[in-house]
Amino acid sequence: MAAGALVQELGSDAGLVDVSSAGTGAWGGERATAEAIEVAARDGVDLEDHRSQRATAEAVQSADLVLVMERSHLAAAGKLGADPTRTFVLSEWPEPGEPELAISDPFGGSMEAYEECWRRIRRHVRRIAPHVLEAARRRSV
Repeated sequence: MAAGALVQELGSDAGLVDVSSAGTGAWGGERATAEAIEVAARDGVDLEDHRSQRATAEAVQSADLVLVMERSHLAAAGKLGADPTRTFVLSEWPEPGEPELAISDPFGGSMEAYEECWRRIRRHVRRIAPHVLEAARRRSV
Protein backbone atom coordinates (compact mmCIF):
# COMPACT_ATOMS: atom_id res chain seq x y z
CA MET A 1 0.00 0.00 0.00
CA ALA A 2 2.78 2.44 0.91
CA ALA A 3 4.74 1.85 -2.31
CA GLY A 4 1.63 2.44 -4.42
CA ALA A 5 0.78 5.57 -2.45
CA LEU A 6 4.32 6.92 -2.83
CA VAL A 7 4.43 6.34 -6.57
CA GLN A 8 1.13 8.14 -6.95
CA GLU A 9 2.27 11.04 -4.75
CA LEU A 10 5.47 11.44 -6.76
CA GLY A 11 3.33 11.81 -9.87
CA SER A 12 5.26 12.76 -13.00
CA ASP A 13 8.51 12.62 -10.98
CA ALA A 14 8.02 8.95 -10.04
CA GLY A 15 10.55 7.92 -12.70
CA LEU A 16 13.30 9.60 -10.67
CA VAL A 17 12.88 7.04 -7.90
CA ASP A 18 12.87 3.25 -7.90
CA VAL A 19 10.12 2.40 -5.42
CA SER A 20 9.73 -1.22 -4.41
CA SER A 21 7.92 -3.10 -1.68
CA ALA A 22 9.12 -6.07 0.34
CA GLY A 23 8.03 -7.55 3.62
CA THR A 24 10.07 -8.91 6.48
CA GLY A 25 7.61 -11.76 6.92
CA ALA A 26 6.04 -11.87 3.46
CA TRP A 27 5.64 -14.94 1.33
CA GLY A 28 6.66 -14.30 -2.24
CA GLY A 29 4.05 -14.01 -4.98
CA GLU A 30 0.95 -13.33 -2.89
CA ARG A 31 -1.63 -10.81 -4.09
CA ALA A 32 -2.57 -7.79 -2.02
CA THR A 33 -5.62 -8.48 0.11
CA ALA A 34 -9.03 -7.59 -1.26
CA GLU A 35 -9.33 -4.93 1.45
CA ALA A 36 -6.01 -3.29 0.51
CA ILE A 37 -6.95 -3.33 -3.18
CA GLU A 38 -10.32 -1.74 -2.42
CA VAL A 39 -9.14 1.07 -0.14
CA ALA A 40 -6.25 1.98 -2.45
CA ALA A 41 -8.52 1.93 -5.51
CA ARG A 42 -10.78 4.52 -3.91
CA ASP A 43 -7.83 6.93 -4.21
CA GLY A 44 -6.86 5.80 -7.70
CA VAL A 45 -4.01 3.48 -6.67
CA ASP A 46 -4.15 0.15 -8.49
CA LEU A 47 -2.81 -2.77 -6.44
CA GLU A 48 -4.37 -5.49 -8.63
CA ASP A 49 -1.01 -6.56 -10.07
CA HIS A 50 0.92 -6.29 -6.80
CA ARG A 51 2.68 -9.46 -5.69
CA SER A 52 4.46 -9.75 -2.37
CA GLN A 53 8.15 -10.36 -2.07
CA ARG A 54 10.31 -11.06 0.90
CA ALA A 55 12.92 -8.48 1.89
CA THR A 56 16.41 -9.68 1.02
CA ALA A 57 19.88 -8.66 2.12
CA GLU A 58 20.71 -7.55 -1.42
CA ALA A 59 17.63 -5.33 -1.63
CA VAL A 60 18.04 -3.56 1.70
CA GLN A 61 21.81 -3.17 1.36
CA SER A 62 21.56 -1.61 -2.08
CA ALA A 63 18.68 0.75 -1.23
CA ASP A 64 19.32 4.45 -0.82
CA LEU A 65 16.44 4.58 1.67
CA VAL A 66 14.58 1.83 3.49
CA LEU A 67 11.27 2.80 5.05
CA VAL A 68 9.59 0.27 7.31
CA MET A 69 6.08 0.46 8.67
CA GLU A 70 6.65 -0.69 12.24
CA ARG A 71 9.51 -0.30 14.73
CA SER A 72 9.85 -4.09 14.93
CA HIS A 73 10.77 -4.08 11.24
CA LEU A 74 13.90 -2.03 11.96
CA ALA A 75 15.52 -5.00 13.66
CA ALA A 76 14.55 -7.34 10.83
CA ALA A 77 16.00 -4.94 8.25
CA GLY A 78 19.13 -4.61 10.39
CA LYS A 79 19.61 -8.37 10.43
CA LEU A 80 19.58 -8.26 6.64
CA GLY A 81 22.34 -5.66 6.70
CA ALA A 82 20.32 -2.50 6.06
CA ASP A 83 22.35 0.63 6.73
CA PRO A 84 20.95 2.10 9.97
CA THR A 85 21.68 5.63 8.72
CA ARG A 86 19.31 5.01 5.79
CA THR A 87 16.64 2.87 7.46
CA PHE A 88 13.68 4.49 9.19
CA VAL A 89 10.13 3.97 10.35
CA LEU A 90 7.88 5.80 7.88
CA SER A 91 5.99 7.67 10.60
CA GLU A 92 9.26 8.92 12.13
CA TRP A 93 11.14 10.10 9.01
CA PRO A 94 12.35 12.70 8.51
CA GLU A 95 12.63 13.73 12.13
CA PRO A 96 10.59 14.57 14.03
CA GLY A 97 8.02 12.87 11.81
CA GLU A 98 4.67 12.01 13.30
CA PRO A 99 5.38 8.98 15.49
CA GLU A 100 2.01 9.37 17.20
CA LEU A 101 0.50 8.24 13.89
CA ALA A 102 2.22 4.86 13.77
CA ILE A 103 1.21 2.38 11.10
CA SER A 104 0.06 -1.10 12.07
CA ASP A 105 -0.30 -3.95 9.61
CA PRO A 106 -4.03 -4.42 9.04
CA PHE A 107 -3.63 -7.96 7.65
CA GLY A 108 -6.48 -10.10 8.94
CA GLY A 109 -8.26 -7.06 10.35
CA SER A 110 -11.49 -5.32 9.50
CA MET A 111 -12.12 -3.00 6.58
CA GLU A 112 -11.96 -0.16 9.11
CA ALA A 113 -8.42 -1.24 10.06
CA TYR A 114 -7.40 -1.12 6.38
CA GLU A 115 -9.01 2.30 5.95
CA GLU A 116 -7.20 3.72 8.97
CA CYS A 117 -3.91 2.21 7.81
CA TRP A 118 -4.43 3.75 4.36
CA ARG A 119 -5.24 7.18 5.84
CA ARG A 120 -2.03 7.10 7.86
CA ILE A 121 0.08 5.88 4.95
CA ARG A 122 -1.30 8.63 2.71
CA ARG A 123 -0.58 11.29 5.33
CA HIS A 124 3.00 10.13 5.79
CA VAL A 125 3.62 9.72 2.07
CA ARG A 126 2.42 13.27 1.39
CA ARG A 127 4.79 14.47 4.10
CA ILE A 128 7.87 12.57 2.87
CA ALA A 129 7.47 12.79 -0.94
CA PRO A 130 9.19 16.20 -1.19
CA HIS A 131 12.17 14.84 0.80
CA VAL A 132 12.41 11.77 -1.42
CA LEU A 133 12.34 13.92 -4.57
CA GLU A 134 14.94 16.33 -3.20
CA ALA A 135 17.29 13.43 -2.46
CA ALA A 136 16.68 11.89 -5.90
CA ARG A 137 17.39 15.16 -7.65
CA ARG A 138 20.60 15.70 -5.67
CA ARG A 139 21.75 12.21 -6.59
CA SER A 140 21.12 12.71 -10.31
CA VAL A 141 22.84 16.09 -10.56
